Amino acid sequence: MKNLKRCYFILLIALVVCSCQKDEPMVPPVINAIAASDITNTTAVINAEITEAGSEPILKYGFVWTEGYDGVSTLNEGTVEYLNGNPQEGKISFELKNLEQGKHYKYNAFIQTETDTYMNKYDMGFSMAQPEITDINPKEGSGGTKVTITGKYFTTDKEAISLELGSDEAEILEASETEITFIAPDGYAGDKDIELYLVVNGATSQSEITFKYLRYFTLNEEYIRSDQSIGVFVSGYLPMNSETNRADINFKINGKLCEVISEWPGDKGYTVTVQTPKDLQPGVADLEVTSGSGYKYYNKNNTLTVLPPDTWLKKNNLPEKQMGDGFGFTKGDFAYVLSNQKLYQYSPTNDSWSLYKEILSLQNKKADAIGLIDEELLILQGKTLKSFNFYGDYSQARAEFPGEKRSGAISFVVNNNFYYGLGYIGDVFQNDLWKYDLDKDEWTRVADCPSRNHSLTYKEDAFVNGDKVIIEQFEYDYITDTYKESESSFNPFGVSLLLDNKAYSITTDNYVYVSSDNTKIKYRSVLEISNYSFDNDIRTINTCCPGHYSPHYFAFVINGKIYIGGDNDNLEFWEFTPADY
Repeated sequence: MKNLKRCYFILLIALVVCSCQKDEPMVPPVINAIAASDITNTTAVINAEITEAGSEPILKYGFVWTEGYDGVSTLNEGTVEYLNGNPQEGKISFELKNLEQGKHYKYNAFIQTETDTYMNKYDMGFSMAQPEITDINPKEGSGGTKVTITGKYFTTDKEAISLELGSDEAEILEASETEITFIAPDGYAGDKDIELYLVVNGATSQSEITFKYLRYFTLNEEYIRSDQSIGVFVSGYLPMNSETNRADINFKINGKLCEVISEWPGDKGYTVTVQTPKDLQPGVADLEVTSGSGYKYYNKNNTLTVLPPDTWLKKNNLPEKQMGDGFGFTKGDFAYVLSNQKLYQYSPTNDSWSLYKEILSLQNKKADAIGLIDEELLILQGKTLKSFNFYGDYSQARAEFPGEKRSGAISFVVNNNFYYGLGYIGDVFQNDLWKYDLDKDEWTRVADCPSRNHSLTYKEDAFVNGDKVIIEQFEYDYITDTYKESESSFNPFGVSLLLDNKAYSITTDNYVYVSSDNTKIKYRSVLEISNYSFDNDIRTINTCCPGHYSPHYFAFVINGKIYIGGDNDNLEFWEFTPADY
């Protein structure tokens, strides 16, 4: 009986306990999204805090996120990221990767149980890190200056970067997460602080960084010689001296003052012609340009090199004054000059001239072109072609030129054929080219030279280097009778002569001088020598010929030296030996 009472009592207690447990309320979990951290241009850490684990077992938990500004209140409104492990009260985190710079993102946190999904009422948002510029080097210069900016939140993808100085876009050379190297655009002449606008992956930097554009100068040449006229471009306005009416600007090379010869206005500045000092030493030199007020111009050239001096020796003159253009050529150990109606022979060994032949049949004493084929000297005047035979010592008429008479034509001999054409009729450029076959005594019109815009600024020429014929910027293939764009930057003009795989071009130039009393203007004509190297595609100015010439001159190469003479009062004749550099 006692045992039966005890069993009833235990059963009663169990019923009471069960009744109490059924009435106990369920505790839901609580999770709150909190601010993101460690935000870069492509990654971010999203965070949340579990403040209550709840009374139900947790099946899943994590984050849901999306791009944009719209809220995230359910799991189907974004990308779900599930976390592993048993959730504990406290902070939870997840790193998002491969995000887009400049974008905004929203996220929320969740916990799932058997009965429900629990999320924070309020979601969180963050924007990817903007690019930041912390420094710039150099801080000043000109258009064309190589500049590097340092900072953070950049990219290695150059196509994703836009960099502007003012309204001009810069060329991006290299890019990393912390550095961008670019070329400052040629948008400003100088004396201006220009702000940089950097956009990376659509995100704009808020850094207030500026690059100072300086007034600058550039040289037309990287190589110079003593006592040579060179052009220097000076950006911006050019200060003038009211007393001398010359540019109030000083040019110094290695501390030696250069003489200012002329100033010509141009786009964004002036080109100033100066004469270099006479005793410059070969090597790397320093060019300094300052205004009269002391402003120092920025040197846009990397280096300036003074070359060894060329050698000029005055030789015996042509026996008589030349009338119009003379034509020089070499044959064997002698050089020849056709001047007026006379053919002179020059011996470089004896430095002596002799009259070789007087060709009285020349009209008006002036030839337009010559060509030497073996023993036959072809002489073209207008439409009349004649020849002089060295071996037989006689002249004869040849087939008349079928094209129209012209000025400034080109001529050359290649593969034992004489070519003539192009030039001008009046001020209209002609592009027809003709070939003369000496054996058949006949002219044939060959392919026209491709046309382009021309002016009468100088006499153009053709240049033969081995099997290559260069006409302006084209190479002419005389075998296939076709043209193609020349692979070199050499463009023959004036008289061009071949020496040691270099083309030495001779041109006439006039420099203006104003007398000391500022009432007269005088002109000095000079022959300027420049060379083009076919080995490295570089053009270099040599010293000018010491003599003063009109545009009428002759030149030839013999024994590795260049000889120049011409129509001038002193009948000067010079031997030119280029410096070996």
